[in-house]
This record gives sequence, C-alpha cells and structure tokens, in this order.
Amino acid sequence: MVTLENVSKFIISDLSLHIPKGECVGIIGASGAGKTTLLKIICGLLKPKSGYVRVLGKDPVTEKGRYKRDLSVFLVGKSALDGYDTVKQSFELMQSIYGLPKDSFWREYEELAGRLDFQKYENKSLKSLSLGQRMRVELAAVLIGNPKLILLDEPNVGLDENGKAILWEMLEEKCRQGATVLVASHNLTEIANVCTRLVLLEKGHLLYYGTERNLRSKYASIDVMELKLLGALPDLEDLPLKEYSILGDVLRISYDSNYLSSAEILRLILAQTQVAEVNINKPDLSDIILQIKGGKSSEFD
Repeated sequence: MVTLENVSKFIISDLSLHIPKGECVGIIGASGAGKTTLLKIICGLLKPKSGYVRVLGKDPVTEKGRYKRDLSVFLVGKSALDGYDTVKQSFELMQSIYGLPKDSFWREYEELAGRLDFQKYENKSLKSLSLGQRMRVELAAVLIGNPKLILLDEPNVGLDENGKAILWEMLEEKCRQGATVLVASHNLTEIANVCTRLVLLEKGHLLYYGTERNLRSKYASIDVMELKLLGALPDLEDLPLKEYSILGDVLRISYDSNYLSSAEILRLILAQTQVAEVNINKPDLSDIILQIKGGKSSEFD
C-alpha cells in the first residue's frame, strides 16, 4: 500500500517504512520531527532527494494524476475546496471532477452532513464559516467517495470534543471497510485508542514502527495493580512480582506483563481473600516515548 525505502528529503533521512492495506497508522513526534514532510512525500507534493517511494503501486510524483479518488489528503492550511463556493457547490464540483456515481455520492454526502452536522450551513460559502464548521466540511470532503488511502495532518484542529469523537469513529469505520489511514497528530490518547500501528519520528529519523502492544512489550512492560482488600493479606510468594506493598487496605503490585498476566494475579488473590476494587495502571504513551528517546524530553505539537 505505502512503501518507502531509504527516503531522504529536508529533515527526513534514510527512512524506510511499509504500511499494508487496512491499517490505521498514527504518526507521532515532536514539532519539527518530520510528520508533515512524510505525508507530503507520500502524497507526491514533495519529491524525495533520494530513495524509493510507491503508493498504491504508483510513483506519487510522476503518476500523481492517476490516483483519481483512490488517494485523499488533508493538510493543515491547504484546502482542496474553493472558499467562495457554498458547501453544496463544493461537493457538486468534487463529484463532477472525479466522475463519482451521483446516487451513491449524494447518499454518502447526506450521511456525512448528518454525522458531522453541517446541513444547516450547506448553502453558505466556505469562507463565511467558522474554523470548526469548515473543518467538518473539509473532513467530509476527505472521507467521501471511498478512497483507498487517507492521509490526515492534525485533523483535530478546530474541532470540539464531539467533532473529534465522530472523526475518530469514522476513521475506524473506513479501516474496517478496507481503507488505509495515516494520521499525524499530537493527541497521543486518541492515537493510542484508534490506531493499529504507530510511527514515531525524531528529527526525521524513524525511532519505532509497529503496534502499541509491541511498543509496550519492548519498552514498558511493567504494570501496576492496586487492589482494595476486604479480607486478609494474601500470600504472594509464588508469584514472580517486581515488588508489592500494602498501605491500609490497599495492596499495590508491580509486575512484568510480558511474563505474568493480570488474570493470573487475580486468580491467586481471589482464591485467598475478598477484593472490593481493582485498578490496573499502564504507562502513558508519552512516558514510553520519553523512555525510547533516552529520557530526553520534548514537547509534542
């Protein structure tokens, strides 16, 4: 679906990456890490200084015109819609340019307009809309027409919490339908909740590519379980725990989730005593990234 081999351009240096069909990939990194540059290389807006790029089996620079509606892109500050047109006129033009079937296109438009709640201003010009209103329209324009590959650069800008939730829900649906989605975002919580893979960039270099599960397994496998006990302190000597402590009626356990599951711990404890409450805490994604970077702190966008 997307393949880069030893690609260099601006800050990006010797980056190799393969993203298969149907994945939702979060691209994360500090400001200036190369997230937007990477997306521009993938969509053909930037020609690599060196290296090999194939997107949907094509060279995104020399064969850009052959994507039609297979590739859909949203970049902050670069609108694909004419601000002087009304919302409805913008979609009429899009349907005509891409030659999309009218019936299915307008059924999908009505669904997107309803979910993103922009029917009430569909006859207003885009330039008259607020940032949040325009973002809802821009995102609908990216998602409509069943593209095979969707690239999004900070799609949360200007959206309220409801709009963000709807966006991520729709991106998950697109992936389930077979589309591949790449999202550059500073919101690590949303990235972790939705994306199946993560790309971590640091000053143009690839620090990590893979699932969050593997990331945690490799760099942050120590979990903490806290239990509020109703009975006696259980015997934990048979468990290979990192450490445990008791404060009042709260038992706190640290363990390596690569070797010991929370279910195993609970089975042993519940066989010996009663428990009122259980909480399991895993390291935040930001803490894991800090560990990968060797403890060197940097702010995300």
